[in-house]
Amino acid sequence: MAEDGPGYGPPRQRLVKENEMKAFIAAVAIVLTAAGSWAADSRVPASTTAQPAAAAKPTKKAAVVVVLDMGRIIRESNLSKYIQAEFQAWGDGVRAAMQPKAEAIRTKQEALKKDEGKLNADQKQTRQKEIALLQGELQQMQQKAQQEYQQRQQAAEERLKAAFEPVVDAVAKENGWDVILSTGGDRLVWNSAAVDQTDLVLARFNSAYTIPPPAAPAHAAKPAK
Repeated sequence: MAEDGPGYGPPRQRLVKENEMKAFIAAVAIVLTAAGSWAADSRVPASTTAQPAAAAKPTKKAAVVVVLDMGRIIRESNLSKYIQAEFQAWGDGVRAAMQPKAEAIRTKQEALKKDEGKLNADQKQTRQKEIALLQGELQQMQQKAQQEYQQRQQAAEERLKAAFEPVVDAVAKENGWDVILSTGGDRLVWNSAAVDQTDLVLARFNSAYTIPPPAAPAHAAKPAK
């Protein structure tokens, strides 16, 4: 895990970055068809009974193609902001828990450096063991935090995906869209502003998920007259 300052805690600036959401973008910025059918599993053995030829589906003269700025949706959606705030609070808690341990290591290292000339070999070794023990404990805390961070990141991606997919599916069907592409992808070279439907989808997504209001502060009891 990358270090912040004296080697503790996941850096605040890494919490829920846009590049950490690539898995989510890849999952939701997909080509949607109006039929929304799934291909059969190729591992299922073919039936020995002759199957009738599949009839061609009716096609449009021109498919309706739109684009979405998925990076903007991730940055500006209410749910993304709420999840980012959760990450921020969690990261602050992790740093607060690691801070005393990191400070203790620094203090002992500075004391050892200051007293090194007047310590015998046994005393020096004792101090070094104390520092090594604290460093091991801090490393365990960092590893645990890194594992939890990855779990939280995956859960956040799944949460966003689960919330976003029904919204974009409904909007696409209501408006007769056949294909949705994501701007910023390697395969999309250019698009006109006329086909950008980010504002519509973002507004619908935000209306489907509003950020819970902050808890009202507890009012102090008024003094009795």
